[in-house]
Amino acid sequence: MSDNCWLPNLELFDDYNNDWNNYQDALYNIFKNDLIDNPPSFDGKTIKIRWQPIEYDKPEAFFHVTCQDYRKDGERCPDFRRCERIRWVKAFIQNYKCDSSLCDVCEGIKIWNEPYQNKKRVHILLEEERYMVVVEPREAYCLLITAFYFDHDHALEKKLKHYEKFREQ
Repeated sequence: MSDNCWLPNLELFDDYNNDWNNYQDALYNIFKNDLIDNPPSFDGKTIKIRWQPIEYDKPEAFFHVTCQDYRKDGERCPDFRRCERIRWVKAFIQNYKCDSSLCDVCEGIKIWNEPYQNKKRVHILLEEERYMVVVEPREAYCLLITAFYFDHDHALEKKLKHYEKFREQ
């Protein structure tokens, strides 16, 4: 991780004595504070989360930013790279205008729209950190879709090709 001027520290599992229940509770408290109680705005619209289905008394959006569906069967498993970066979701949304010409610490955010069904989704990527947040603008708000860390180079490279394709549109 680089020494970025606006990027929060990671929330590490080790800091919770490797106790999953305590760690998950802490992650949820951060999520709740950052995205429910004090939501950021994107392009002048408040960020809202997807609530349904609620599992273990937590909204669906929480699992989208802390878990991955490895087998693509609907069963989401904890993804520690996502969990560690729980504070980054709000930071990315708040700093989406970060530009390499304005910052001498990072390369700046890559941001672009991609079509999804009959809507557009905004992708907010900090390539050097291999992390991306996706939001979907609606009429009165923006919906948080997901946030994740790119474990594999090929997945990041594929997303960078999307950036090149869609950035001019």
